[in-house]
Amino acid sequence: MLTARVPDALDDEIATVLGTGSLGVEVAPSGPGMSELRVYLGEMDDAGSWRERAGRVLAAHGLEVAASQLAVEPVVDGRWVERWQASLAPIPLGDRFVVLPGAGASAHAGREPIRLVPGMAFGTGEHPTTRMCAAGLERLVAPGSTWLDLGTGTGLLAILASRCGAARVLAVDVDHEAVDVAREVIASNEATALVEVRAGSIEARSGETFDGVVANIQSSFFITHARALADALVEHGVLLASGFLREDVDEISSALAAAALAVEGISTDGPWVCLAARRLPA
Repeated sequence: MLTARVPDALDDEIATVLGTGSLGVEVAPSGPGMSELRVYLGEMDDAGSWRERAGRVLAAHGLEVAASQLAVEPVVDGRWVERWQASLAPIPLGDRFVVLPGAGASAHAGREPIRLVPGMAFGTGEHPTTRMCAAGLERLVAPGSTWLDLGTGTGLLAILASRCGAARVLAVDVDHEAVDVAREVIASNEATALVEVRAGSIEARSGETFDGVVANIQSSFFITHARALADALVEHGVLLASGFLREDVDEISSALAAAALAVEGISTDGPWVCLAARRLPA
């Protein structure tokens, strides 16, 4: 677990940035005007890299590492994610759906429920990037289309794509723990006939091409794998790309353009961005 003390005025913003790629973030009071951020890391995460990253984020917000009491230490699991999910209220997602993250949550009238199960993957539909990807899928998934969900996490977006009419969805994640959770969530939502889960990244598609790709992952992936993303799409196929900040848009758009992926739309939610890009004809 990575911990840091930050001013209350900055806790949500810093938690959002540091939480990307983690198992989850907890914000707790830590004295007058201060909060403690608790970033939960996976067993395979590199503590040194996370410390360096946190230091850069703190510095970018004008905070000193020493004054923030930045630390990384092991923590007894205690199945905290399961307890956290059980306490969550239903989360409306897009125009049609509601995510039920806790065992006791009940569906909203008029919305299709997607129920999560307790597990160690992070992603309940609360994050702005997930909400923007969900809205994009509602707009862009055509009946009978095929989709690739990169970095599936809990499998939420893959299930949503299948509910929107996709005939096949391949969901992949490099985290084997997330793969196990996604399979359980997909099975509990009776989507196994349409959604397949594999461990790995874009190479796990094994040469298959898709009408659409949704990728809610870190910015560096789009820059270094733009050509692979284009190769995964049929001609005129669409990429929904999110998981990054406004400051990354120009660099990512340039990388996509160099791979014949033309950005057609930009959605924003606070500092977060979702791009829709179309594969140009050869």
